[in-house]
Amino acid sequence: MADETYNLLTNNELAAPNNKQSVHQMPEVSPTAEKRTVCVVVPMHNESANLDALVERLKAVASQLEHWDLRLLLVDDGSRDDSLLKVKSIRAGGTPVGYLQFSRNFGHQAALQAGLNNAPGEAVISMDADLQHPPEMIPKMLEQFDAGYDVVQMVRQHQAGGSKGLLSSGFYRVFNALADTRITPDASDFRLLSRRFLEVLNHIPEREKFLRGLIPALGFRQISLPYEQAERLHGTPSYTFRKSLQLASKALFDFSTVPLRVVFACGCLLAAGSMIFGVASILNKLLSWHQITSGYTDIIVAICFLCGCILASVGVLGRYLMMIVEQTRGRPGYIVMDQAAPGALSPQVNVYAAVS
Repeated sequence: MADETYNLLTNNELAAPNNKQSVHQMPEVSPTAEKRTVCVVVPMHNESANLDALVERLKAVASQLEHWDLRLLLVDDGSRDDSLLKVKSIRAGGTPVGYLQFSRNFGHQAALQAGLNNAPGEAVISMDADLQHPPEMIPKMLEQFDAGYDVVQMVRQHQAGGSKGLLSSGFYRVFNALADTRITPDASDFRLLSRRFLEVLNHIPEREKFLRGLIPALGFRQISLPYEQAERLHGTPSYTFRKSLQLASKALFDFSTVPLRVVFACGCLLAAGSMIFGVASILNKLLSWHQITSGYTDIIVAICFLCGCILASVGVLGRYLMMIVEQTRGRPGYIVMDQAAPGALSPQVNVYAAVS
């Protein structure tokens, strides 16, 4: 899979070099044209209290879309509350929301990737279940898709407050300074992806993908739109500081070789410094041997310092090796225990009948 070349042009396009279809264009809607499909992927973990409001707001957005059928795919990441029962209740009530049920908790990024792998439609939108990502921005995102953009990345207008905001800002600065790929500060997992972009993304055989870094690295036509992040509707965030720290660590090791280069540079400096110190000590003993006082403090300090550097270096190398081991094991990034396909949240309407 890794050596495969992804050709995004059809045979007809290859045979017609003068055909200027460099971006996807919004098709003209004929009187009998069918609506296109956009699927909203929502990872959820203990979000039962937010689901009713989420579905109602998405249904309101779906009723405003003239040329699109909006579908909802919920990914249950091992919820311990009645989130899945709530989803099945909504389906039984006549709203055809789809769902994927994990066998256990695999993490937010795994749930997001599972949704992207299974979502239908010409465009796929990912957002959170707590309604901090406003569904009312979906029409504007689809407008940019119709303008030819493959990625519509939503960016918070205002930075999160408190220590979380400071740590987030610090992470983006460090990442952009060390990595080859640049991440837009205050960007979230609220974004639209085109089908041709997803075809490339889903074929990358990486077990744990850091999507915020991988999506900008793939290129295509991308644009950012600002949005006002709302307060969480109900409940408390399940994405803890520890999980955020693990994600940040993975991002730095996935997209930067600076830690390895730093270890190599420190090793060279320590080796050079040790040689200079050794030569200086020999000369000092030869020239001023009668003034030398016996003692092992400097030796002990040097040994402890060098041992600490060695252990840190081994830790950095071990982190990269562990990433290779995790990839070669071939273990699944997630396991789907149950699923149901999503349907359109708004009824099918014949455009010709509506006009006449």
